[in-house]
Amino acid sequence: MSSDPMVTIIGRPNVGKSSLFNLIMRERIAIEEPTEGVTRDRLICPLNFNGRQIQLVDTGGIGVVDRQRLEEDVGEQIEFAIASADLIIFVLDGSNELTELDRKVAKRVHQCGVQALLVANKVDNEILAGEVSRYMALGFGDAVPISVLHNLGIGDFKRKLLAKIPHPQKKDAKDSEKGESTLRLALAGRRNVGKSSLTNHLCGQKRVIVSDMAGTTRDAIDVTIEHKGQKMTLVDTAGLRKKNQTEDSIEFFSVNRTFGALYRADIGIFMLDAKQGISQVDQKLGRWFADHHKACVLVVNKWDLAEDITDEKEYEDYLKDRLPGLSYVPVVYMSVHEGKGINRLFSVIEEIRKQLEAEPTTGEINEVLQEAQERRRPKKSHGAMPRLFYATRIKTSPPTFLMFGKCTQQVDDNYKRFLASFFRKKLGMTHLPINFVFRNRKSLYK
Repeated sequence: MSSDPMVTIIGRPNVGKSSLFNLIMRERIAIEEPTEGVTRDRLICPLNFNGRQIQLVDTGGIGVVDRQRLEEDVGEQIEFAIASADLIIFVLDGSNELTELDRKVAKRVHQCGVQALLVANKVDNEILAGEVSRYMALGFGDAVPISVLHNLGIGDFKRKLLAKIPHPQKKDAKDSEKGESTLRLALAGRRNVGKSSLTNHLCGQKRVIVSDMAGTTRDAIDVTIEHKGQKMTLVDTAGLRKKNQTEDSIEFFSVNRTFGALYRADIGIFMLDAKQGISQVDQKLGRWFADHHKACVLVVNKWDLAEDITDEKEYEDYLKDRLPGLSYVPVVYMSVHEGKGINRLFSVIEEIRKQLEAEPTTGEINEVLQEAQERRRPKKSHGAMPRLFYATRIKTSPPTFLMFGKCTQQVDDNYKRFLASFFRKKLGMTHLPINFVFRNRKSLYK
């Protein structure tokens, strides 16, 4: 299962990264403000760029550090900004000379071997355009001169960006012969729920520091595991907590790499602590899984230490109440410390994998759609009665179905939830998120 290339925009504060990000995305997503450090979160957005599917990343300005720490954090910020990138768009201020920070960033990019496209923004006159050659000293070849503000040089930039986007990683020859690929799993959850302990247990060695002190995992760490001949890549990620409790820039980038790892994963392992109730952080992560239609497993760790709850059915009702968008997600009760629940986790992962690889025919899909409408029709809304004529699957992960019909914009959320539940049951996708895309079209029949 391949992943989309991650294209990351980096550069000093106030060079126009967010403006360039918004231009590529064709909509205003990132905040644009001529104040250093105004981008406080790393935005990761899926995008079809001229026929190529990518994940576009906008980062906060490199070198934005708190006043007590000053320069000692700069190197670590650069590390986290480029670590997950397949291609870097390195943005410079084309109206100024190179700075020492520009040179430091360039040196680190070279050391990591990540290919980069050098862009000189704010080049809005012929004099500045003639001075772009000075940036060749960074070792990335000619910089592409642009002015996002005045829409200059954008066509040339887009052509060069398209040429540099790497193709998604393909399964190796050995896997191709078997018709298999490596399943990618990502562990996620709030701090100190046992993610690193589970990683170490699954890989049979201490790959990740495990401590009672929350937050010891700062990076997203990949390990390869194998279960019954099935190879999997397991990614242990940094623990999450409330944004206003984020301590430093390193943690800031770590948290954003967690969501980057989840984007790339085939299945997320969403870990909870049975000793503690569902927190706001858990609910935020749950909404992320629901909104992004990411297949996942709910792992309730430390079940052996939960004193107030022992009934699994009662706890699952509690989970459905607190994590309403994940009512279809399978739950595994576990004690990593005692090694309990591990086999059950692998069984659930295997079942989800099979469901992701299922290939219902278009005929079967439309039989299910017809049966669903016989069971329950969409409600009339704003004087219009929605009708769904036929459907076809357009994506496998998550299962996404294109629905053709009449007045489809009036299909309400309740009916979409009903359809998703019905499709899960009838197509054998009981553990998967189901996504629909609706399109209006005249009926073939009167």
